[in-house]
Amino acid sequence: MPRTFWRTWLVPLLLAASLSTSAPPALGQTATSAATEVFSGAAAKQQVDALAGQIGSRPAGSASYDQAVRYAADQLQEWGYQPLQQSFPVQTFDDRGSSLEVSSTATHIEAQTLMYSAAGDVEAPLVAAGTGRTDDLSAVDARGKLVLVARGDLRFSDKLANAASAGALGLIVYNDSPGQVQGSLVGPGSLPAVTIAGDSGQQLLGQLAAGPVGVHLRVDASIEQRSGINVIAELPASRRDAPTVVIGGHLDSVPAGPGANDNGSGSAVVLELAHGLAQRDPSQRPYNLRFVLFGAEELGLYGSQAYVQSLTDADRQSIVAMLNLDMVGVGDQWRFGGSDDLVQLALGAAGDLGARALPLRGALAGASDHASFLGAGIPAVFLYRVEDPNYHTAGDRPELVDADVLEQAGKIALAVLDALPVRGA
Repeated sequence: MPRTFWRTWLVPLLLAASLSTSAPPALGQTATSAATEVFSGAAAKQQVDALAGQIGSRPAGSASYDQAVRYAADQLQEWGYQPLQQSFPVQTFDDRGSSLEVSSTATHIEAQTLMYSAAGDVEAPLVAAGTGRTDDLSAVDARGKLVLVARGDLRFSDKLANAASAGALGLIVYNDSPGQVQGSLVGPGSLPAVTIAGDSGQQLLGQLAAGPVGVHLRVDASIEQRSGINVIAELPASRRDAPTVVIGGHLDSVPAGPGANDNGSGSAVVLELAHGLAQRDPSQRPYNLRFVLFGAEELGLYGSQAYVQSLTDADRQSIVAMLNLDMVGVGDQWRFGGSDDLVQLALGAAGDLGARALPLRGALAGASDHASFLGAGIPAVFLYRVEDPNYHTAGDRPELVDADVLEQAGKIALAVLDALPVRGA
């Protein structure tokens, strides 16, 4: 689930599971290396229906997320794997709602809480401060006021830190376009902070141009310490000294909706890749394949950070590629980000399928679990599908996920896997 922020704040991670080598899954009939014989988009769509339709919303630390973990583990066991669960501490955010009103008229403005915002009830004068950069704050008197800033390209956490340093009592971020924007501070914030739609922000700017404006901001939220879980399964290669390829996607969703595309789609493709690849003859497996369903991605890449930090130096050096599948069931175009050579392989695979695809640049290029691997020096590629109007909403439903698009996702991932140079062969 791509977001427009980059995780810079990390909780110290105490991992509660070790990764041991498991026995090879029992193999069925030998399959060819053709992607169509290894992967089924229709089967992946059934996995989406189970995860998002039957289980539904899967926030990290929730009972429904635990149910999704059990479901995924049961599927993997059915296919002969010995899945492991890796636990890690995570700070979950309970948002009970926000409100914003213009004090003089009691006009209500729809506001959404920035994840990890502090709770608060503040009524104070409003001041506009550009995009919330240090220079913007130094040009105004923000002390004892609520600060209104544009989304821009500055991280939400930096906007808040600058506002707090200037003595502000809270932060209001308006979108660059008319609609609403969602986001996260990635770590616990020191002030109440919300986002509003772009047109609402422009209205407030117009009122400020005409004279002083007072606003009343309420944020009801809290942060709790819970446990997150990664699900890990391994398919050994034909050689004991073979390198490893990680194929992963996040299993959690935001609370707002069932998370069919974000990221039931990616989880489903990972599961069905594990299913299909277990049927290949061992001689067709030059790599150890490690399938990982990450927890707590939506809270800030917690699961993938925990996984990467648990690796020994030898483990890290043995991983030659990580394929991350996130939001791969809706939209009209592929975007691939990450390591240049892997991106080129993915672009070539999409081209062979006649699918539209472009390299992914900017903030979204680092906004999912592959970023944790890139940060550790591990080559990684992000397979992502653009233009989902139901992103992070109740409208992210299973019936909108396209089995044909899932089929493309699986074929692209397999093509990248099969095109990797075989190290030590």
